[in-house]
Amino acid sequence: MKDVWCSLPWTHICVRPDDTLKPCCRYQYASGETKHSASMDSIATQGVAALNNEYLNQLRSDLLAGVARDECKKCYVEEKNHRASYRNNMNTVINLKPEDCNDRFDSVQYLELSIDNICNLQCRMCDSKFSSRLIGRDQFLGNPVHKKLEPSYEKLRSLDLSKLTRIKLLGGEPFITPNFERFLDFIAEQVDVSQVYLDINTNATVIPNDKIVYKLNQFKFLEFNVSLDSYSSSNNYQRWGGDYRQSFNNVLVYEKIFKKKYIAYHTTISTLTANDLAHTLNILTGLHNYHVSIDFVRSPEHLCMLYAPPEYVKWVLAANESNTTAYSVTSNFLKDAVYDVAIWQQFIETTAKLDNYYNIKLADYNPALAEFLAR
Repeated sequence: MKDVWCSLPWTHICVRPDDTLKPCCRYQYASGETKHSASMDSIATQGVAALNNEYLNQLRSDLLAGVARDECKKCYVEEKNHRASYRNNMNTVINLKPEDCNDRFDSVQYLELSIDNICNLQCRMCDSKFSSRLIGRDQFLGNPVHKKLEPSYEKLRSLDLSKLTRIKLLGGEPFITPNFERFLDFIAEQVDVSQVYLDINTNATVIPNDKIVYKLNQFKFLEFNVSLDSYSSSNNYQRWGGDYRQSFNNVLVYEKIFKKKYIAYHTTISTLTANDLAHTLNILTGLHNYHVSIDFVRSPEHLCMLYAPPEYVKWVLAANESNTTAYSVTSNFLKDAVYDVAIWQQFIETTAKLDNYYNIKLADYNPALAEFLAR
């Protein structure tokens, strides 16, 4: 029980930009399984019954029986590598015990919502489902194209939100969309926000206006998770349109304008940025004492280090020797590495193709990686 128990399927709703729901943001549906998920439309018409469909009830039954679910493997991998997982953290936050549960949804205590897909960046590991700026690039690459996506949070009125104590807001980028303030007003109508913990994922490219700052400061507590993939120009290459220095400086402004808050960084490591992880942690954690959570790209596969050649693995580990944490998490992740020639060739080709699309050169943003690839 203790090895797989997670309170989220009983208390949590994760709303994606396309109006579908997940048990949590890290839950990885197998191919075709999303058809079993609930949606905002089913919430609107069925209320809480939509969260008690056959698929979700089976998920809860499995967890109560101690059956590990493959969809939850992100947390299991972190725990295997002796890192606190999202599951671990949320079990300490949400007051729910397995002996008090059955296979039915309990209550909405935690709401996670992608407000829309309006964004100002074009991240290499992202697509137009999560960033409106990526419509052109998806068309260029021949990938599926998603136009503007706006989940209708008004449909949540069909649920009892009286026990809501925690909200996590995703995007797109919350600070650039007009839907952000509208959502804050909607929540303020439903619950007493002075009792709600609000977690915002942001790329910190924007400083919100005074009106937004005032409304945010009415919440019980604010947590900002700032997406920054490296404290170097490789971040700007991976998160095209962003600037790591500007984001860092904006965080210093956040420190001043927000009252009760906690600010941390989240770095998404791919083949394009992995060699800078030690430097990033040395700056953000070593010099500035920020917590940095680390995740590794698995999709798209061509940006996942697991398929890189042994020479790359050896090189990237050597590049991270100056920081114990960077070396440890990278080496643990790469224990499962299996070189795939086709995927590595796709990495080379896609990198060159997007350099041509943006009229840039990898060597100007990550010269060490460019030098390695030129060997």
